[in-house]
Amino acid sequence: MDAASRTWPPPNPSPSPFSSRLRASSDPHRRRRRRHSKKPKPEPPAPPPKNAPVCSGADFASLPPELLHRALSAVGAADVSAASRACRSWRDALQPLREAAALHAHGRRLKHGPAVPAGLDGEGRREAARHSALGLFKRAARLGSAAAMVDAGLMCWEEGRREEAVGYYQAASELGHPVGMCNLGVSYLEADPPQAEEAVRWFYPAASAGNVRAQYNLALCLQNGKGIKRNQREAAKWYLRAAEGGNVRAMYNVSLCYGFGEGFTQDPVRAKKWLQLAADCGHRKALYESGIKLCAAGDKMRSLMYLELATRHGESAASHMRDVILESLSPANAQRALSDAAKWRPKSLSARR
Repeated sequence: MDAASRTWPPPNPSPSPFSSRLRASSDPHRRRRRRHSKKPKPEPPAPPPKNAPVCSGADFASLPPELLHRALSAVGAADVSAASRACRSWRDALQPLREAAALHAHGRRLKHGPAVPAGLDGEGRREAARHSALGLFKRAARLGSAAAMVDAGLMCWEEGRREEAVGYYQAASELGHPVGMCNLGVSYLEADPPQAEEAVRWFYPAASAGNVRAQYNLALCLQNGKGIKRNQREAAKWYLRAAEGGNVRAMYNVSLCYGFGEGFTQDPVRAKKWLQLAADCGHRKALYESGIKLCAAGDKMRSLMYLELATRHGESAASHMRDVILESLSPANAQRALSDAAKWRPKSLSARR
């Protein structure tokens, strides 16, 4: 055979597909690994017997129903429903909470339902809906729903029955509901005389659980030394967490902390960022201060818009400066700035509970 008809490299003969011998490998290390890596295969687990109960001893089916009920009293309806599908004993233990969730949802639909036309008839229907909602909340609270306890407490507080409201807040707080703990802390602050130390005692766990309102209130107490030793650094930390969670007043306070170097290292860039965000969300002092800064920077049209918005939000100090800038602008520019103010809408942020 001539050299031109040869293939390079020469092909290796393929083993027969029916051969019982292992294919030889050209890698000696691979052969060595195969030779020394023979391990017995684990036996598959035996299938459970046909008559085995739905829940075996490997799970939590043996938890006392009272403990399970208490552990899930402060979670949402979806979590209760999911836990009820875990096993038969959990389904039976959580039946009261499922009923409570249905009653609570119905009560919220009645309370926050579609608007009723004004007038005697409309006012009567509105009051009847609220009364029915409160009844449903109380029934759900008796079944152990912490969220229903909070809503029942809110309605009692709005109607002036503060002692009853505090009782509901206390019950929800003992079950670990963050909103209940925050509301209980606020009720202690607004008591006569105020009980600031008790308020702080409930703000801490609620804030640690992520409740934005509790984070802001805890920061206020730390800043002012109310119920706890004054600590500006800790206050700034909680203001920042509340601001990141969407609390507009906390955003403004964070801008002050960065602007004056209180609790944080002084940082004008971050101070401006948080002031602008607070203004975009409708904080009246932030709107006023943003308008003043824009006027100093020479942007009178935007300054007029912000000062007009601050005036509409109730910032009395903004009205005089607004009138001064209004006189210094041409009628066309002034009208354009006021038109922008009329079209303005606050930035919507989804605040955590």
